[in-house]
Amino acid sequence: MSHRAEQISELLKQEMNNFLIKEAEPPRDILITITEVEVTPDLEQAFVKVSILPINQTGLALRFLTRQLFEMNRYLQRHMRLRKIPKIEFKVDDFALKYRKVEREIEKLN
Repeated sequence: MSHRAEQISELLKQEMNNFLIKEAEPPRDILITITEVEVTPDLEQAFVKVSILPINQTGLALRFLTRQLFEMNRYLQRHMRLRKIPKIEFKVDDFALKYRKVEREIEKLN
C-alpha cells in the first residue's frame, strides 16, 4: 500500500470512530469499533473492518452501519477535506470470535 493510502486509511479509521462516538447513536448495548481500514491504491474504495460486541448482535449492528453510511460520508467530507471520499464497504472483524474458539479449545485440553 502506498504511503498516501496508508495515511488516508489511518485518518478514515480515526474519523469513522469519531463519528460513531459523537454523531451516531448505535443500538443499545452494542459496541461498534472500527478496527482497520484498507484503502485501494486508487483511493476509490475502503474496506472497513468493524468489531461488534456482543457477537450475536452482528446483524443488527451491520444494518445500523449501512443506514448511517450517508451521514457518515457527510461527516467524513466535512472533517477530512478530500476531493472524494472512498466508497466504504464494511466487513466484520472476527478476531473476537476466533479468540473465543481458541480459548474453548484450550479449556478442553485442560
